[in-house]
Amino acid sequence: MDAEEIAGACTGEPERLRPQAAPTSRVGSSEQTAIERRVKTPKVYPLRRQEARNAREHRLDCVLICPPMKRLVLLISAAAAIVTVDAGRAQATEVGTSRTFGLGFQIGEPTAITAKAFVGGSNAFDFGLGFGGWGYDWCTDANGHTYRCGDVNHDISLHADYLYQENILNMTNRLDWYAGLGGRVIMSAYGSNDLGHDVVILARVPIGLAAAFRRPSFLEAYLEIAPALVLFPPLDFTIDVGLGVRAYF
Repeated sequence: MDAEEIAGACTGEPERLRPQAAPTSRVGSSEQTAIERRVKTPKVYPLRRQEARNAREHRLDCVLICPPMKRLVLLISAAAAIVTVDAGRAQATEVGTSRTFGLGFQIGEPTAITAKAFVGGSNAFDFGLGFGGWGYDWCTDANGHTYRCGDVNHDISLHADYLYQENILNMTNRLDWYAGLGGRVIMSAYGSNDLGHDVVILARVPIGLAAAFRRPSFLEAYLEIAPALVLFPPLDFTIDVGLGVRAYF
């Protein structure tokens, strides 16, 4: 025990008032707390750095492993976008909308130059100037019997129809059906035609399919069957069949 301790013991000074004891304890406690903080802090941040490192490694693994799946997702997305764009462009054909008058050619019966005009909504009119085919003609004898004669058929045909047209499919291209009512006149330059008379008048009911395209947007192709009733001179029945194409202006 040194002199100061002996003096304190002799004077009865409490131990808490001794100049070294209390400050030493408080300083030691603060320093210990600071040391503990400095020791514990590195234990927290390395964990966070390790988590960040693991996340980077996971992303790197995905870059190395995931491309096939990413490509599949991209392909599916592109296909969906194409379908969406095509659906939006399904109305891109101009036939019957911005272009309402078409001119074209038809083979069959009759083989003809044809025209068609849309007059609003689902309504249209078509017209045709037809010509007879090649081959033997029909002639009529004095008794009214018909027979094959000549070597070329020179018939001229005129027809006109009202058509009601409705849509069946409207995707990238458009498919319509139509039906109507009209008439046809057939005239022969040689005094006879396929029905054995100089002039024949028919009432007909055209029924057909018409396809319009996005590219080219001005084109229409059609297939038509037209049952026809001969009104003059004898009562008879025939069927016109034609396949044609028109360009619209």
